[in-house]
Amino acid sequence: MTMYDYCLEQPKVLKDILANRAEYMEPFVQRFEQLRPDRIYLIASGSSLNAALAAQPFMEQVLGLEVQACASSCLPVVRGERPLLIFISQGGNSTNTVAAIQKMQQHAFIALTGVEKCRINDLFDHMLIHCGIETAGPKTKGYTSTVLTLCLMALEAARACELKTQAEYEEYVNGFQGALDALEGEIAQARAWYDRNEESLMKLKKCFVVGKHTGAQAARESGLKLQETVLIPMLSYEFEEYLHGPSLAIDAEMGGFYLMPEKSDPDYERMAALVKFHRNICPMVYAVGGGEDLNAPQDCPIGVDAPWYARVYSWCLPCQITGALLPDKMGIVEDLFDKLDEVLGIKYKKK
Repeated sequence: MTMYDYCLEQPKVLKDILANRAEYMEPFVQRFEQLRPDRIYLIASGSSLNAALAAQPFMEQVLGLEVQACASSCLPVVRGERPLLIFISQGGNSTNTVAAIQKMQQHAFIALTGVEKCRINDLFDHMLIHCGIETAGPKTKGYTSTVLTLCLMALEAARACELKTQAEYEEYVNGFQGALDALEGEIAQARAWYDRNEESLMKLKKCFVVGKHTGAQAARESGLKLQETVLIPMLSYEFEEYLHGPSLAIDAEMGGFYLMPEKSDPDYERMAALVKFHRNICPMVYAVGGGEDLNAPQDCPIGVDAPWYARVYSWCLPCQITGALLPDKMGIVEDLFDKLDEVLGIKYKKK
């Protein structure tokens, strides 16, 4: 299967995770109830780390405790009386995540993987993301499934420990359900957006991806999807940080993707003005989300009705689909990762 096939699988996979949340999240809920952690650490690399960063604000909100996401190669100083570590690896064979678990296993932990047969599951206690196999290198359904799984782990634990009322719990579930019900139609919208803009996307030489709050974390993953497929320099920024220096690099060749917050956000008008400013300098500037004032052919108005914690699934679609389709159109063949892996041992392989 291709990367695009996995993009199309996302609505079905995510709806299954939501529908079976009580069963799928039970290993974490049991661990949480036993430990009652006072701090949670999410430890991962690549798209798994991006997923952890995207889920972190929601987990903190529903659990009422500090959640820190960090790279497997840059382990934190673990604080608190009852910390809980969650190691995340979609493929389950990341050598630096295996090394991180081995180094930190004196703490209470659980590993979260996307496949049953993998190196991490051979060695450690684990639970599954339930996204199914994804053989394409750049992850799509694995990323969104990891974000949703982490959020539902927190939500189910909050319900079990009575940290949220039943009404609050149901409101969150309904928010996820509404966003996922819209996802299939949004994939079609994102594909239509790609078809409209394929010619201009082929002209991209370098690009910024900018978002705010959770959108900033979706920008990290969106930029990664383009960088590892289209093979051009991509830099991702939180909106205000982007304004403090990086935006000065805008020129006639610097493209941009802007992941727009809801119109009620106090920075919506500023971001919309930035889109139009950037577009006056470079035509390869695209807005995801937004309102009626962002209705150019470059704009993809999806995710506008979803709550903040469920918009990440929409925000990433244009870059996922671009990364899935544009390389073939441009004749890009990428085999550098396999060569690097052979030299550096990025992924575990059975001897």
